[in-house]
Amino acid sequence: MLARTDKSAAAALLSRYSQLILIKSKIYANSETDSEDLHQEGFMSLLKAINAYDQSKGAKFSTFAEVCIVNRMRTIAARSGKVSSNSESIDDETAADVLSVEETPESIYLYKEFFTEMLKCIDTELSETEAKVFHLCMQGEPYRKVAEKLGISEKSVDNAMQRARKKIRALYKKRDEN
Repeated sequence: MLARTDKSAAAALLSRYSQLILIKSKIYANSETDSEDLHQEGFMSLLKAINAYDQSKGAKFSTFAEVCIVNRMRTIAARSGKVSSNSESIDDETAADVLSVEETPESIYLYKEFFTEMLKCIDTELSETEAKVFHLCMQGEPYRKVAEKLGISEKSVDNAMQRARKKIRALYKKRDEN
């Protein structure tokens, strides 16, 4: 898949799925903060899906990506013990229709430009260890394997990912303020 090696292609996929991620984050959240966290997790899940997708398995990428995104959001929501209060207002059919919405060349270009810039910003904001951990985790590596590859403890991997998430969240909020 081209998006694994081409940041521009990855940005195009992030753009394409941004509305779906937004809607799904609202479905599984029960407060604005939770929605923002799930939104961020949705993008991280999409990045993992890009790296983990195997066309030979017979599934469409859109199906695979949505399953990855939804499963991650459900897991996060279940861990926090929260049930969505918005699930009645936005249904899965509406969310699925988002992918078929006609996009203009201008909107595609702007989203692609935005996500390419966000990926660059993420790389510049993270420390060397955080960046290595983030990219390995986004490739689908479990914490144990990341720890082995980098010669650090699993707890250090978890701490690095928590710091990376916090920095990414701050970047995302800064973008929303501008």
